[in-house]
Amino acid sequence: MSTNDTVNIAIVGCGGMAHWHVENYQKIPQARLVAFVDVDEKKTEEFRSRYAKQAAVYSSLDQLIASRPAELHGVTLVTPHTLHFGQATTALEAGLHVLVEKPMVTSTPHAMRLWQSVKDSGKKLGISFQAPYTREYQAIKNMRTAGTLGKIQLIQGWLAQGWLKGSKGTWRQDPSLSGGGQMYDSGAHVLNGMMWIMNEPVVEVSCMYDTLGAPVDINGVAILRFASGAMGSVALGGNSPGWDVEVRVQTDKLQLRTGPHGGWLNASSDHKPFDIALPNHDVPAAFTPHGNFVRSILGLEELQAPVRYGALLSALMDAMYESAAQKRPITVKPVPDEL
Repeated sequence: MSTNDTVNIAIVGCGGMAHWHVENYQKIPQARLVAFVDVDEKKTEEFRSRYAKQAAVYSSLDQLIASRPAELHGVTLVTPHTLHFGQATTALEAGLHVLVEKPMVTSTPHAMRLWQSVKDSGKKLGISFQAPYTREYQAIKNMRTAGTLGKIQLIQGWLAQGWLKGSKGTWRQDPSLSGGGQMYDSGAHVLNGMMWIMNEPVVEVSCMYDTLGAPVDINGVAILRFASGAMGSVALGGNSPGWDVEVRVQTDKLQLRTGPHGGWLNASSDHKPFDIALPNHDVPAAFTPHGNFVRSILGLEELQAPVRYGALLSALMDAMYESAAQKRPITVKPVPDEL
């Protein structure tokens, strides 16, 4: 595509989170919303009336593909977790680019098969984690590339929120649709933030969780060992009276503190503040999954959260749940180096 072209996008799944996706696309001059898809006709009509009156509406992804709008380029999947694999595969095989909500899929075999579908189709697949697109995480990446970050020795993730009450009675607590609980839902942001900073696989994990009587995990903890030998820990709490979240990093040169959604970054070295330059961008919605997705389709930049990070997370999550079930440390199945 030419850099002056418009990228036509369909939103698949018109629940609460879809509003955030639509509002970000509306900030991008090269993006146009041409279709809304949901099993609930009231939701698609609401989105069309509120955001894009010219858009077409459909009741399923299959219907969209069968009678797609002219020059549809990509879809954004904002649907329950276990639906992602089938929907992303269908879209890729239909010649469409895909931006999928986290987690990309809920099993390692599905991650590997989806990677093959991306290779076979030649299309883009990005994941709507938030950390990789932020100024703060891009600054960490720049330091890692330049060698000024130092060798990471320890990394820690923390999340506390009222997930148990907030998701009660929704698909998020239905294992057939969610694929897991708090660890695989909000916890995915924390784990991805950690793994994106590390940019390497977890090779061994020991995990425990508590359902607190719910159908899925609510509170979970894990100890991680990365391929480089760095160690990590994560605590993901879903029954908190308030919200708190943080990722901490210790290297041999400095200490970092940030959040899994970016927004702030503190650094110190030898008990003194360490100034880190944050990158700037004059493109609207530059530091969002949507801006990166559209510009990658136009050939202007590389995807910041491609299939690799979905596969790394799936391999880790499979091992975490296996560890909790077997009550012992588990070796994480390796992700191919070429991914």
